[in-house]
Amino acid sequence: MQIIFAAMLAGAPVPAPLEYRYEIRRAEGTIYNPWTLSDDRVELRSYIGSGANPGDFVAPTIRVVPGQKLTVDLDNRLETCTAAQKRDHLCFNDTNLHTHGLWISPSGNSDNVMVSIAPGEKFRYEYDIPTDHPAGTFWYHPHRHGNGLVQVGSGMAGALIVTGNRQPTADRPGDIDILLKDQRGRPMAERTMVFQQIEYGCLDERGIPAGKRDAQNEPIRPFTCEKGQVGRIENFETDWGWSKTGRFMGINGKVQPVIGKVAAGQFERWRLINAGTGGTMRLRLFHLDPAAPELRTVRAEDQVAWRQRYCTGAPLPMWQIALDGLTRSDIRKTDESSVFPGERMDILVNLPEAGRYCMFHDTRRKDPEKDNPKRMLAVVEAVGKASPSANADEQLKATLVRSAAKAVDDPAIRDKVVTDLQNGLKLSSFVWHKPIAKEEISGYREAILNVLDGPEATAFRMNGLTHDEHRIDAILPLGKAEEWRAAALAEGHPLHIHVNPFEIISIKDAQGRDLADPASPAYDPDYGGLIGQWKDTVLVKEDVRVAFRTRYERFTGDFVIHCHIMFHGDHGMMQNLRIAADGDKPAEHGAH
Repeated sequence: MQIIFAAMLAGAPVPAPLEYRYEIRRAEGTIYNPWTLSDDRVELRSYIGSGANPGDFVAPTIRVVPGQKLTVDLDNRLETCTAAQKRDHLCFNDTNLHTHGLWISPSGNSDNVMVSIAPGEKFRYEYDIPTDHPAGTFWYHPHRHGNGLVQVGSGMAGALIVTGNRQPTADRPGDIDILLKDQRGRPMAERTMVFQQIEYGCLDERGIPAGKRDAQNEPIRPFTCEKGQVGRIENFETDWGWSKTGRFMGINGKVQPVIGKVAAGQFERWRLINAGTGGTMRLRLFHLDPAAPELRTVRAEDQVAWRQRYCTGAPLPMWQIALDGLTRSDIRKTDESSVFPGERMDILVNLPEAGRYCMFHDTRRKDPEKDNPKRMLAVVEAVGKASPSANADEQLKATLVRSAAKAVDDPAIRDKVVTDLQNGLKLSSFVWHKPIAKEEISGYREAILNVLDGPEATAFRMNGLTHDEHRIDAILPLGKAEEWRAAALAEGHPLHIHVNPFEIISIKDAQGRDLADPASPAYDPDYGGLIGQWKDTVLVKEDVRVAFRTRYERFTGDFVIHCHIMFHGDHGMMQNLRIAADGDKPAEHGAH
């Protein structure tokens, strides 16, 4: 890898192009159901090909390097929708592709979500990864407006990893990958976890999920399919809300898997991707009592008591190193990793001794055991010797300092990296985007997210408008920086902007109190450690004000800003943006 980057910097040919080919069609398979301790039969829309097999219900992990060309050929083999189905929004078979978080062009055959690929059509996406693209964790998924919940909710999502081995220099950051080495200089073990909410239901003759309902016609736990039924997603009716149905978040197409052969006492890099349709994931790790029965012998209704009895001790620490694929300015230690829809987080994990561990997500509801209890995600098995150090913090610091001493050639840069690590685990030499000073700001914009109940239908709006694919809502000035203020007037919304990452400036409540500062009386741990960090997705809770700054560099074209709760985006909480060399007024836009 080092040879590749040296050759690139010297003007030698870039790495060979990488090609993927997917058919999009229905696939049969099974998904484990903890309520019945058995597998449900399902038939879901899927990617097939280039390593994706029918029934996987997760797309393959794509790995690229800066300067490489990635092509993805899509062949839509889903059934053709009738005119009536399209008119009534009863068919979800048009598709496209979004490379979530990549800093690439949104135009032409690149990250163009204005494209629509109908059944029977093919399309080739061509992504030119810039040579100065940050290394990190990104992902890809369909982004055809109106079809997100059905297609992403079928498991049509995969990790997209940019790997790098660049040393920091006086005028360019390096890749944190060069620090993540073990004592022998080998890359740390790595696990990529795509967290999913596969929204299938067993439907009656009206296309409505079967099962018990309350007085408000809402589904009641448990979610089950009868023997012989096949779960499908054919409309928005299967998006019931996880607190009602009792369904469980999956990892890489599996529900409550066993994650095995983690080396005890050694650091691993976990790439966490929330590829769900709208569910929050607050990951925590605990020791699992050796006397605990196997999780897959415990029915869903008994898992709360099982977890309370057998997941023991204090939560284990995790060390955050990157948010949304972008390296943090410092490593942040925490015992909970909050990853909201669309977000990614890279963490370092060290399981101190051999044995089993609980991985669950804390739903943090007012009455969690009644409304939506903490859900088990997986059981993790560690093997081998106990941790070589009783102090994991010192072990981590020594590991990173040792790697820096070997990986950075320039003595002055090496000394700076080592000094930063020794004084607060700072990573300033590995942050690819420079802070945006107030003096650099050329203008201000708003993103006001709202949900309005009406006599006919609920309206999902941004800045008072429901999405119109033929309308450009704002033209952004190429080469300049702006500050955005985002607020949610009803419910919480993970706000995502394509192409251009942003720097978090402040997060405050309606009274102006700081939500990100642990010393503040209004502190919200979901926002801990975010100020000054670069991201592409941020949760905007109800009555919360988030300020962030972004630069419109290099790429022109049309893209979107939207809520990453799929149902909300599909129903209009989205706007079209355009980066252009001049002008700041909306212009007419014809869809591709």
